[in-house]
Amino acid sequence: MRGERTSYDAWIIAFVVARMSAERGASGLRPPARLVDIAEHAGVSVKTVSRVLNGEQYVTEATRRRVMDSVDALSYVGDAAAAGLRTRRSGTVGLIIPDVRNGYFSLLTRAIEERLTSASPTLLLGDSDEEQAQEERYLRTFRQQRVDSLIVLPAGAPSLPDAVHEIPTVIVDRTVPAVEGLADHVLADDHRAADRLVEHLVRHHGMRDVVLVAGRRSVSSVAERERGYQSAMRRAGLVERVSGEHVTPDDAAAGAIRIFRDLTPPFGVFTTNNRMFWGVIAAISRLGLQIPRDVLVTTIDSIGEATYTGLKPTQGVVPAHEVAARTMELLADRSADPARAPRTLTVDIDIEFGTTCGCVPLTASPLLAGSSPG
Repeated sequence: MRGERTSYDAWIIAFVVARMSAERGASGLRPPARLVDIAEHAGVSVKTVSRVLNGEQYVTEATRRRVMDSVDALSYVGDAAAAGLRTRRSGTVGLIIPDVRNGYFSLLTRAIEERLTSASPTLLLGDSDEEQAQEERYLRTFRQQRVDSLIVLPAGAPSLPDAVHEIPTVIVDRTVPAVEGLADHVLADDHRAADRLVEHLVRHHGMRDVVLVAGRRSVSSVAERERGYQSAMRRAGLVERVSGEHVTPDDAAAGAIRIFRDLTPPFGVFTTNNRMFWGVIAAISRLGLQIPRDVLVTTIDSIGEATYTGLKPTQGVVPAHEVAARTMELLADRSADPARAPRTLTVDIDIEFGTTCGCVPLTASPLLAGSSPG
């Protein structure tokens, strides 16, 4: 996985560099001036230039004007970058997501990029791989690059509160205790969606056994989905059946197999994300069970309607475009009023009924129609 990440990071860097190079080439501009060039042009020291560009106080107005006149005269990188030096705006937005391979996070990235197009900033993307150290590295890089704003789906990096204090930031999808009450948030109503999906299995399909296959509980959205499962089961007076806490599809498959072997079909399953969903599908196949005759499965994520299994999941889908719109709304509000109190916007999750719970007829699939255990 680390080799894949290194290649992906290199691709992202190459993409941004290529985009910047293309913009410079299209405008016919030369490379940017160095601080020493500005200092020589203005007749001041490099340290004085640095003080002016950093907005430090101990510089006379006449010196500041002379330095900024030199910045304008030597603005080889174009109007946008020169304006950035004057206004301390970089024309960039930093986005950190947990896993670029996750369908929902890819959709959200695309939706945010589409929202940014009209304002013409460059989107800088970092994939934390759900690791705090990776997120820490991207936060450090984005702070050094002085991005105009940050959008973070957090893994819990220790420096996140510092970044929130320095840069207009919106926390999306999940939160961490360190930034609750400090930053704007756009969150999905995970609790309600999970409650509805489990209640659907119990009331509409008559399931008395419903298994929870959950991801990391340290992720707030996963924890909220588990609480939604619990509320539906307790309201129905049913015993909660939890396979454990899992990270990968293989973990989820192993945990699901252990608990499935003690149950008599038919029974239901609720998974907290797509990794858990595919682990459950693998477990069902290995045990020679069938969907939806033996097992009814629901999940929350953005899993495609047509897959090689022939399944159309019954799932809660977080509307990526609405999340992107609300995120841009909060960033715009923060820009207009930097001192306002943080706000949290909640987005409803859409429920789609499909083949995995039996609401839509299932086309026979070799994977699910009586395959032998693996």
